[in-house]
Amino acid sequence: MSGGKETPRQKMIGMMYLVLTALLALNVSSAVLEKFAILNTTLVDLIGENTITNERKANAIAGSTSQDAKVVKAVAAAKEIRALSRKTIATLDSIKDILGREHDGKPMVGDELVGNTNISEEKMLNEESKLAPNYERTLVDFHDKLEGLSGMKFPKLNKRAVDFAELKNEKGEVEHGEKSFIEFSFEGTPTMAAIAGVTQMETEVLEFETLALDSLAIIADAVNIKFDKVVPMVIGPSVVAAGAKYTGRLFMAGAASGVTPEMFRNGVALTVTQDPETSIKMANIEFSASGDGKQSYTTEIRPGPGKPPLIRKIEYEVIKPTIRITNGNAPSLYMNCGNFVNIEVPALGASYNPSFSAKGASIDKGDKPGKVTIIPKERKVAVTVSNGGAVIGTENFDVKPIPKPRYVPRDNQSKEIDLKNGVKGSALTGLRINADADENFKAEVPKDATYRIRSMEIILARGTSRVAVINATSEIVDMNAWRAQFRPGDRIVVDIKSVTRRTFTGEDEKVDVVGGTINIPVQ
Repeated sequence: MSGGKETPRQKMIGMMYLVLTALLALNVSSAVLEKFAILNTTLVDLIGENTITNERKANAIAGSTSQDAKVVKAVAAAKEIRALSRKTIATLDSIKDILGREHDGKPMVGDELVGNTNISEEKMLNEESKLAPNYERTLVDFHDKLEGLSGMKFPKLNKRAVDFAELKNEKGEVEHGEKSFIEFSFEGTPTMAAIAGVTQMETEVLEFETLALDSLAIIADAVNIKFDKVVPMVIGPSVVAAGAKYTGRLFMAGAASGVTPEMFRNGVALTVTQDPETSIKMANIEFSASGDGKQSYTTEIRPGPGKPPLIRKIEYEVIKPTIRITNGNAPSLYMNCGNFVNIEVPALGASYNPSFSAKGASIDKGDKPGKVTIIPKERKVAVTVSNGGAVIGTENFDVKPIPKPRYVPRDNQSKEIDLKNGVKGSALTGLRINADADENFKAEVPKDATYRIRSMEIILARGTSRVAVINATSEIVDMNAWRAQFRPGDRIVVDIKSVTRRTFTGEDEKVDVVGGTINIPVQ
């Protein structure tokens, strides 16, 4: 705001007020008036925050112990500016209080206040009232005294319509340009809008004060550190697992409220924030620990211009955590199957967010950290576990071949046929030939253990002769056509030609047929 420029926040607040004022001119509705009430509440909150900030700035300036004439003058000016600002805000608050009352002094509240459209205009435009002159004089006095105390230039507070570039048309003309500051601010203005206008003026008073105090703080060296011994300190673990996040808090013991130091780890700038518990400014340190054994990093605090940096070496120890396989079929895997494995590193706790690489296999991450699917392509598989870019370790797995399925004939009642005693030809109406997975294989990788016979040849054999042949493409075979041909001593020969296995991905994989011939005696 120095040099006659407004801050972006002031411009935003001013534009909000102007927009609502323009809407008000078009339509005096309860909706517009309610928005003025909301704007007023927002501005009041902002005033509270800015007041606290300015109090802290003034106290920091007052804490300077320098006897330099310029510093002494800046300290005195800061005290006067803070007092001037308090007095100005108090006067404006009293004016808002008067505007919010009936002519008999009774306070208006709620809808009564929001809906009132005439009280403020009657009070501020009454030629016999001292309220309007007091309001404008308060703003002018604050402006002039602030410029005198700070040596800075500020925009005037008692602006007329002609002072707003936003209100000028293409010809540079302004409607109501002839009106005074008071007329422009309160003529035709409902009470809630008038109160919001005064509140908005209070925010500008505090903005002006902030800039003035910032300028004086530079002169008074308000960020000077007045301690006999200042050392950087870190609160953090001294032992951390490799791959785990090292989390610590770097702070300056005995820090002053007016100091915002710069902090670094190994030369990299850290984000400095104020700790809500201690009000000490500190920076969080977080990185993935790598290596093994004793490690260290360097911290640096730069208190401010002209102050020597504070440097300290921080040591910590990295230990290698243990990888634990908690479920699945480890340590053995099945070739070309989706082996579901849960790989945990308990020492990493909540910071465990692993990545995996595999030799002799492909690997897919699951929906939770540590859950993976390993698809072996070789007889030996090595899975390397990393966390945060740091390698935790490598787990080795043996890979077993997929057990061949067992081919089982069943009768039309789905009962397994006794190959020693055979079947009664007169009672056999159908056959079902199943490819059953090995029980252990089915238990360990159930999504990979479904087999289906795709083609087979069924032969009715008598001695060395073929009596009849059926070429089947289904596991179920209708035997009714053969019932009249069966003779005791005949044989039903099943020659399985092709079999597939449904994999965990839903694809069908061709299986080499071994032991695919079945002889069923006919009684």
